[in-house]
Amino acid sequence: MYKLRARHSITFLSFFLIISSRGQESWIDTSPHSGLNELRTDFSFKTLVSNNSVKSITGTLKRLNEAKQYFDEIFNTDLDFAVLFVENEKWGKHAYFPPPGLPQAIHGNVILGLDKSVLSITVEETIDRLPEQHQAMLKPVYGDDINLDLFYRDILSIHELAHLYHFKEGTKPQRKWLQELFATMSMYSFVKEKSKNAYNLMNTYPEFVLNSGNRMAEHKTLKDFEEKYVQNLSPQNYEWFQMQFYQHARSIIDSGDRHILERLHNFLINTDLDRTARLSDEELSLRLKKEVSTSVSDILDTWMYR
Repeated sequence: MYKLRARHSITFLSFFLIISSRGQESWIDTSPHSGLNELRTDFSFKTLVSNNSVKSITGTLKRLNEAKQYFDEIFNTDLDFAVLFVENEKWGKHAYFPPPGLPQAIHGNVILGLDKSVLSITVEETIDRLPEQHQAMLKPVYGDDINLDLFYRDILSIHELAHLYHFKEGTKPQRKWLQELFATMSMYSFVKEKSKNAYNLMNTYPEFVLNSGNRMAEHKTLKDFEEKYVQNLSPQNYEWFQMQFYQHARSIIDSGDRHILERLHNFLINTDLDRTARLSDEELSLRLKKEVSTSVSDILDTWMYR
């Protein structure tokens, strides 16, 4: 059982010296770390928090550590990263973008909410106004009060961690939907293989959203997703896209292709726009078929909204 003990965050110089002594070059952006306290854990990644109310994060940290071990083996690396738990009121100081509490990952940091996320609160309030029969599938999994941070933080933190495995090598993918598919496939594969007790936490809420239809989605094409992405889609519309990717990821991983994560990981890196020119949809489809799988190229070729 690991121990959690708060201490002040180490200085950038100390951090640099530690990394140098390992013979590694740090890629972690330490600027969001200022003012946070570091927790001592048995894990290899640094964990920092904005206050000492940390009882609710132990399960999240344990699962992140298990996911790191899983992804390190698949992608043949030992990824160095930091995990930040930040209160909503301090989100703007330490996170890269809103809304407060919603998991995000970039520049070697996974940033998670220490409070319940604003998005969880909003969605829970919406669900609470629905007839009881619409809540019935959620309560056995997320509790009678329907705590969606069990999905939005504890599960999506794995999705965000997976992003860092290709962000380490490049952050300009040929298509944003491909990087989101990769992170969701990685998340799904980990939970299915190594964290089976979390499967219902991962799968139930997406099923609920998918069963709710398309009413909250004004924009539905992959072109819309590329052009608008996070900041120019409503939260409901962005989530709608993510749930479409989730059902594709689930189908692909369930098909049993054991090496597809490695191939998609390599494809994202090798075709990063800092390395290569932007491919047309036709070129992208052909390369995905050849280098990754027809199950991935089919998403582009058969997307139901044009």
